[in-house]
Amino acid sequence: MNDLGAVCLISSFSILLFSIIQTSYGIFKNDSRALELGRYTLMANFAVVLLAFIVLVVQLMRTDLSNYYVAMHSSEHLPLFYKMTSVWSGSSGSLLFWNLLLSGFTFVVLWQTKDLLNERIPVMHLSLAVITCFFSFLAIFFPDAQPFREFQPAAVAGRGLNPLLQHWAMIIHPPILYIGYVSFAIPFAIASSALITGQLSENWFRFVRRWSIFSWFFLGTGILLGSKWAYEELGWGGYWAWDPVENASLMPWLLSTAFLHSMIIQERRGMLKFWNMLLIILAFHFCLLGTWITRSGVLEGPHSFSKSSIGTPFIVFIGVSFLFYLGILIYRKDKLKPERNLEAITSKEGSFLLNNFLLVIATLSILLGVFSPLLSGVEYKAPWFNSWGVPAGILLILLMGAAPLLAWRKGADQIFFTTLLKPLIAGFIGAGIYILYYRSNFSISDYSLGDVVGEVYSVLTVGLGIFTIAGIAQEYHNGIQARRSAIHGENYFQAGFRMLLKNKRRYGGYLVHLSMVILFIGLAGNAFKQNTSVKFFYFLRFSPTNELIYTSDDTAILGDYTIGATTLKIKPIVNGDAEAGVNHRNVIVSHEATFEVKKQLKSFDTMVTERRYYPQISHLSGDFETHIPTSEPSISSTPKEDLYIQLGAIEHADLSDENPDLPGMFLDFFFTRDPAIKAAKYLKFPNQIVANLEVWVNPMVKFIWAGSLMFFLSGLLILLPIGEDKK
Repeated sequence: MNDLGAVCLISSFSILLFSIIQTSYGIFKNDSRALELGRYTLMANFAVVLLAFIVLVVQLMRTDLSNYYVAMHSSEHLPLFYKMTSVWSGSSGSLLFWNLLLSGFTFVVLWQTKDLLNERIPVMHLSLAVITCFFSFLAIFFPDAQPFREFQPAAVAGRGLNPLLQHWAMIIHPPILYIGYVSFAIPFAIASSALITGQLSENWFRFVRRWSIFSWFFLGTGILLGSKWAYEELGWGGYWAWDPVENASLMPWLLSTAFLHSMIIQERRGMLKFWNMLLIILAFHFCLLGTWITRSGVLEGPHSFSKSSIGTPFIVFIGVSFLFYLGILIYRKDKLKPERNLEAITSKEGSFLLNNFLLVIATLSILLGVFSPLLSGVEYKAPWFNSWGVPAGILLILLMGAAPLLAWRKGADQIFFTTLLKPLIAGFIGAGIYILYYRSNFSISDYSLGDVVGEVYSVLTVGLGIFTIAGIAQEYHNGIQARRSAIHGENYFQAGFRMLLKNKRRYGGYLVHLSMVILFIGLAGNAFKQNTSVKFFYFLRFSPTNELIYTSDDTAILGDYTIGATTLKIKPIVNGDAEAGVNHRNVIVSHEATFEVKKQLKSFDTMVTERRYYPQISHLSGDFETHIPTSEPSISSTPKEDLYIQLGAIEHADLSDENPDLPGMFLDFFFTRDPAIKAAKYLKFPNQIVANLEVWVNPMVKFIWAGSLMFFLSGLLILLPIGEDKK
C-alpha cells in the first residue's frame, strides 16, 4: 500500500504542474480551452489526494508496520478511533491532511465559480494550484513530509500515539484548527486575484466575506478547544500558557478578526482598501507561518514536532510568497486609495480603526515573543505576554462595547447622552457590585504591587464587560422596538428572534461580542487564583490483588478547602482490548490517588487524580524502553470556582535520594507468575512514600467555557444560511 500512496502523491504533483502550465498559458494567450483544462485538472487533484489519505488511514487502522509513519505513531493496542486520529499526530500525516483539506476547499471554490467569467477567476485558480503544488512537492522530495516511507524490514511493534494526544479533544481539536488554517487560502486567493488583475471593484470582498468568516470561526473554535484540552489533560492548572504553537494559531485569528471588522468600513465608507488587502495577505501567510512553527522543530512546545527537514523550504516559500504579494500590493496602491477620510476618531469607523491597530500591534508583539529565543537567546515567558496582553485585552473590551453604540462620521460627544450614558452607568454599578462580591467570596493575598495591579485589571475587565453587555442589550431593545413599530402582531421575543435572523451580520456579531465578553470575565478571575504544593505521607497496606495500596491520614488546607488523603493505588490499565492479551506493550501503570475534600468543614467531594505511565516500545525489537508520564487531573467545578488537583512525583519517605521507580517495579511485580517470587518482589516496595499534590483554586472558570460555547453557537449562526433571503 505504500507504493499506491506514493503513486497518488506523485500523480498529484504531476497533475498540479500540468494545471499550473495550462492555466498560465490560458491567461497569457487568453485561451479558454487551456483555462478549462487547467481548472478540470485542479479539481481532479482532490480525488487523487483523497485516495492517498484513505490509503494512510487504512494502514493506520491495520497497523501496517511496513509504513514508517504507522510504526512511529500507532500501535496494535490503540483503540480504533485513536488509530484513525493519529493521522494528524505526526508531521508527514498532518501535512497530508493539510493537502487534503486544501485540495477539497479548492474543489469547492472552483465549483462555486464555474459559471463566472472574468479575468480574476483564472488567476485565483493559478494561485491555489501553486499553493497546493508546494505541499505535494514537500510530500515527494522531503522525508519528513513523506507519509508513505517504507520501514525495511517491517517494524516489530508500533511506538504508539503520544499519550498526551489520547484525549477526546484531540480527536476534534486538530482538524478544526487545520480547517481554519487551510481554508484561509481561499479568501486569500480571491483577494490576490483581484490585486494581480487590478479588478478591484467592491464585489471581490463580498465573495471573500463568507470564506473569511468560515476560516475565522474554525480557527477560533480550534483555539478554544485546545484551551479545554490543556486544562483537562496537561495537569498544570491553566488553560493558556502562551506556548509558541498556541500563539501560532492566535496570530492569524487576530488578523482575520481585524480583517472582518475593517471590511465593514470599506463597504460602508469606502475606506481602508489598501489596509484590507494587507491584512488578508498577512493573515494567510501567518497561517503558513503557524504551520512552519509547528513542523520545522525550530521552536519547542507540547504541540510541536521534532527537528524537520521541511523547515528551510517552508520558510523560503513563505518569504518569497509574502514579498511577491506585498510587491504587487505596493504596485497597485494608487487603485486602493480611500474614497473618504476619517472625520472623527471617536466615530464608529474610528473605533474600528483603533480596534484594527490594537489587533495588529498585538499580533506583532506575539510574533516578537514567539521568536525571542532566536532573536535574543532569551525566551519570553507568560509574565511578559501578560504584561501587555492584559491591558490590550481590556482596551479591546472597551472598543467592543463602544463600537456598536457610536455613529458613523460623528464623534462620541454628539451621541453620548443618547447611546453611551446608560451602558456606562451599568458598567460602573456592575464594577462596584463585583468589588463587593470578590472581597467577600475570593481569597485576597497580602498586597504587593502585582496583586494590586491584578485586582485593578480584574475590576476593569468586569466593569467594561458589563458596559458592553448593557450596550448590546440596549441595541437589541432598540432594534426590537423599531421592528415592532414597523411590523405589528409580533411579541417582544418573536421580534427579537426574527430580527436576529434577518440581520445576522449585525446582531449575530453582537452575540459574538457577548461571548468574548463572557470569556474575558472568566479570565478576570485569574487575579484571585490560588496555588500550593502539598506533601502527603503514605504507608503500604497489604492487598490480595495485583494492586498496590498505600493509605494516609494527612490533610492540607487551601482557602475554604480541606483536602484529606485516603488511598494511593498503583494499578494496571490495559490500553485497548484486554481480551487480545496483556503484555508489557499495552499495560499502563496508574498512580491513582483519592482525596476526601471538605469546603468550610462540610463534605464537598471525593476527588481522584492520576499519573499514568504509558509504555514506550522499541519499534525495532518490540521490547519495553521506558515510560512516558501523563497527568490526569481531577477538577471539581462550581459556578464560583474550580478546585483543581494533580498528583505529582512520588518520593522516598526520607526524601534522601532519587525517586523510586515505582512504575518499573510494578510492571516487574505484575508480570511475575511464581507466587514466591511475586511475594519477594512485593516486599521490595517502600513501606513509606511521600506523594506530592499540586492544588489550584481557579475562580470563575465556568465563564470561560460558557463564553467558548456561546462563541461556537453564535459563530455557527452567522456562518450557516439560516434565515437568509434566497437570492
